[in-house]
Amino acid sequence: MNRPHLIAMAAATLASLAALTPAQAAEQPPEPEMASYALDIEAKVLSDRRTNGLSDTYLGPGAELTFNYAHESGLIGYLQLGNVAKESFPDGGATAVAAVGYRWGNPSGWHFGVGLAQEMFPGAKVNDAPRQPFVDPTDTVNTRFDTTFGVLEFGYGIIEARYLLVASKDFRGNNTAVVCGSAATTAEAEGDVTYSKALECYGRGYHNSRGSQLLQVEARIPVRSDTKILTHLGYTAVRNFSFLNTIDYKFGVIHNRWGFEFEADVVGGIMRDRYYAKTLNSSGDIKQIDRMGLIVSVAKKF
Repeated sequence: MNRPHLIAMAAATLASLAALTPAQAAEQPPEPEMASYALDIEAKVLSDRRTNGLSDTYLGPGAELTFNYAHESGLIGYLQLGNVAKESFPDGGATAVAAVGYRWGNPSGWHFGVGLAQEMFPGAKVNDAPRQPFVDPTDTVNTRFDTTFGVLEFGYGIIEARYLLVASKDFRGNNTAVVCGSAATTAEAEGDVTYSKALECYGRGYHNSRGSQLLQVEARIPVRSDTKILTHLGYTAVRNFSFLNTIDYKFGVIHNRWGFEFEADVVGGIMRDRYYAKTLNSSGDIKQIDRMGLIVSVAKKF
């Protein structure tokens, strides 16, 4: 075949390829779009559910279901469902914590967040508790345990800190009628006929606990690809009830295996006046709900 024929064939081939290119491009699937948000779901069972070092489950087992939502814009959402004990939350048995906020910064460097949170205890209440029983026993108040928080988060790398300010009238139901009434109930169960703690408590006048503050600092330190060391230190300052102020701590190990997260922690609280950490059950037994204990848990993420 001579050269002019080769050139003509090459030109025809190129023209054919050029004609096919748009059709072939149309047949190619579009590139997948990157997800603009993430939703993580975690189910967890624990030998004891603690909040700020105090047991919400009367030192008994608990369960949690947690939803974490994060959008690429920085918008975040949080919902956690769990159980609580009637000993600490009369007529209750469940809790829900819902939060919304915004985060920004470098996850490996400085990062920050702001938000609002609402802690709810459906059905939990104390009705007709006297404000000042030794002055006017007919002056009573109804109390619920629901609490509203303003939240500020800040951290650097693996170090995470959270500051919470209570905006609702009471922090987890802490007011004079509930706190001092609990002290009177403890005195009666222990046979303390002087009721000294209760009288001292009521003698301060009636107060609520809006403006209480909480600070929590935590780090999860990797020791290998499937294991981390957890360290946590917190402080709760209950406004108008400084004897309830509590330092709480948690030190433990987190290990991932078989698709589950196993955790073992030494957890406890140090309340300024530990008398108020005594909690009674319906049988009159007393447990110290801030005592140190070993808590184990298993979690599964979806």
